[in-house]
Amino acid sequence: MSRTTQHPQPPVIARRRRLNVRRAGLCFLAAYVIVTVLAGGLTTAYTAIAGTQAEDERATSPVKAPSFTTTVPWHVLIMVVVWTIFAWVYWRGTDRNARPDDAHLNDLQAPGVSRDRVREATALSFSWLIAAMVVDFVGFVVVRNPWSLTPRQFYVDYQPWITLIYVAIFASPWLYLALTGRLRPGR
Repeated sequence: MSRTTQHPQPPVIARRRRLNVRRAGLCFLAAYVIVTVLAGGLTTAYTAIAGTQAEDERATSPVKAPSFTTTVPWHVLIMVVVWTIFAWVYWRGTDRNARPDDAHLNDLQAPGVSRDRVREATALSFSWLIAAMVVDFVGFVVVRNPWSLTPRQFYVDYQPWITLIYVAIFASPWLYLALTGRLRPGR
């Protein structure tokens, strides 16, 4: 009769999920370029189709131009859709790259959202928001270009739209988690 001795398994030390800074930065860059092209393209197309160029040139501010004021609500929708898609891209890559011994950490299959996922979503939201605010300030206020705005035009005349755009960017990781059922408490 042979007896096998079972050796106790060493305790698994859970590693916290952390923001993948490189992946978050690449997703930010791609999303930012795409939303800028889509929103700018929409306004430009509207100007050409509706023939508002003369009225746009008479506007006291680019954000008060008829073509811009007509299309800017759609810019917010573009932001919500694109940034949420890039939240999916971010997590798709980070979850796919998890090692097999991290299976217990992969809360995609766990019954509810983990604290680590909440921390990661919070970090992603704030990093994207802060990056967008800095890039917007530099690209639209500091650096002189055809789309430059004064601080007043950008932060006052552009209300409520710039605030809604920033809310869309901040909320996109949370929206992704909610849409995929990963924020259901007590699951």
